[in-house]
Amino acid sequence: MMGRRWFALLALLAMTGCGHVPADMRTACISSALDQPDLKNGVAVFTSADGGIGEARTGMLNFRDGNTVLDVASLTKPLVAAEVRRRIEHGMLALDEPASKLLRAFRFTPETATITVQQLLQHRAGFDRSGYDPLFASERPSCRGAAVDVLARPPELAIGGQTVYSNAGYCVLGETLLTQPSGIDPDLLMALKSPLGAAGGWRGSLRSLHSALTLSMPFADLEAEPALPDGSHYAFAWRSWPVSAEGPRWTHFGRLPGILSLALSDGRSTLLVAHFQGDPGDVDAASLAASGALWRCMSVESPPATSL
Repeated sequence: MMGRRWFALLALLAMTGCGHVPADMRTACISSALDQPDLKNGVAVFTSADGGIGEARTGMLNFRDGNTVLDVASLTKPLVAAEVRRRIEHGMLALDEPASKLLRAFRFTPETATITVQQLLQHRAGFDRSGYDPLFASERPSCRGAAVDVLARPPELAIGGQTVYSNAGYCVLGETLLTQPSGIDPDLLMALKSPLGAAGGWRGSLRSLHSALTLSMPFADLEAEPALPDGSHYAFAWRSWPVSAEGPRWTHFGRLPGILSLALSDGRSTLLVAHFQGDPGDVDAASLAASGALWRCMSVESPPATSL
């Protein structure tokens, strides 16, 4: 694999003529980093070294680019969380507000009636999908159905305890937003009303996704105790990593059959979104490997233009 990456970089050098340095080293680096085992046809849109928007892709027959409409899967969740945050900042919602006060038409148990907006945001509502994900309980996914399911029965785990990633929890958040749809971005509103809903229903280009996620910068953190075993925790859908950790400060990965999507950021001004085709055997390992390789490229500065 390393040989293939060096070959890609040499090819880029050759195309610029007689070994001249490419004008944009960050793009060249990302193009090479998109070449990941068990993944293909990678495309990335990212904040360029000068603060603009860059684009890269890999694959000899990769006809996808930053304007191709794609399913981004769970990268929908940061968009949902950004709308929740906007409503909190405008006094329309509160972190400690129980979902039962927002969803009067839903059936709650005494336990689920206490679940708060913050617990849903941080995957700490007690929903455990390790053996069963209600979003995919039937042949046709239903985010609303998943919300109905988990709220009508006691949660598997203690509410407010450990972090367990939950599609259904975001389906509940999506339903709270749909009670007052006014002001929601049209693309997000369409996603909320789709079968995958707030858990993964957003469709669009990587350029439009990059733009939409950038609007939520700088990111806002939320305390979480205890943290995950690796020291990370979830805030407004983004996974927040310790400052001392290698790689990006904030990440989110998306997965549907045949695709893998990534969003990586410093939380302030720099963002990269990427999309791959493929079904890696170990999705977590593939996501972490790709995010590490891509984020290292974000520290590469483009050299100043020189005359020949």
